Amino acid sequence: MSTPTPVTMTTSDFNLEKLNTKDLADHLAASIQIGGNIAIFGRRGIGKTMLAKQEIKKANKHEVYINLSVLERVDLGGYPNIMASAAHKKFVDFLLPQFYEPMMEGKNGVVALLDEVDKADPSLWAPLLEFTQFRSINGKPLPMLESVIMTGNLISEGGFRPSLPLLDRAEKYLIEADATSWLEWSGKVGKIHPSITAYITDHPKDLFGAVDPEDRYADSSPRGWDRASHILFQGEEAGWSSSMLNKKVCGCVGKDVGIKYSNYYEHYQQLLPMIDEIFQGNDISSRYKVLEPTKKLVGCMITCARLANLLDASNGEEIPATKYVGRFLQKVEHENALIAIRSQVQIERIIKYGLDEHDAWSDFLGKINKSVGE
Repeated sequence: MSTPTPVTMTTSDFNLEKLNTKDLADHLAASIQIGGNIAIFGRRGIGKTMLAKQEIKKANKHEVYINLSVLERVDLGGYPNIMASAAHKKFVDFLLPQFYEPMMEGKNGVVALLDEVDKADPSLWAPLLEFTQFRSINGKPLPMLESVIMTGNLISEGGFRPSLPLLDRAEKYLIEADATSWLEWSGKVGKIHPSITAYITDHPKDLFGAVDPEDRYADSSPRGWDRASHILFQGEEAGWSSSMLNKKVCGCVGKDVGIKYSNYYEHYQQLLPMIDEIFQGNDISSRYKVLEPTKKLVGCMITCARLANLLDASNGEEIPATKYVGRFLQKVEHENALIAIRSQVQIERIIKYGLDEHDAWSDFLGKINKSVGE
């Protein structure tokens, strides 16, 4: 087993610069900073919209979310005010939708998030040209509108290429399915089930299904795995059977991948009593060493995921689990420890909680770094 390498999931790059999610976050932040426009295209469920929302929030800007797939031209350009007073009957004024208010009268800079641009009605292209280039609509200035982010899916997933004049007004990027970046994200948010992170580590190509789903109604995607994780956590708390949980995972990511994953969930359940012993301070290294390779990886993933959650809840106070898990990881294969630490604990927590200076961690972290260097 080895750390997964990025896997390209698209059959065409559409003559677009390719970015992984980490690089895209940097580009979004930079474009927001300079008040630019940026268009992001990629496969469904990869996190385009959520990533844009996160960067808008980090920039301390006011987000105005607009789903273009449900709008008609008047919804964007405004409605004729036929009830205007007689004094103005010579001219027609337009009443604008509520979402323009913060762009016209707000006190904080606005970033407009135009979602589903690939499914927008063509009648929207003309007002969008004015919106993105001149920061106005129907000639009315939008003084607080600073930046525009557009997101869309691929043509193979039911989308259409937006108007080229509109795309000319923005930077354009293709975000790719990158298992390594997704695993890094899952470790930070702590909401992806450890059995799933172990599975994707071993099967990075299964993060996504086929580019062209043909007659399939279900296929894997990052959003599907996220949904499956939510169901697993909630179902375990509710005491649902393994059979039901496995079928629900299949319902989220498709039968083919779901059946392959089911072995990892079976390992997860079998390993839980052993993991509990680790957190009680017991030495289970002799039993760990005789496990099959996949179970060893899943065991390390569960242990590190649980430790990460405990560390985040500790408010910086020393907890016994830090020592217990450190002792356990000292006795496992360096490769398994490295994969689990990278994906679940991550360097940010190591630094924040001083694990690199902890008696139970510093020695073997140094050995891992040395083995990686060699």
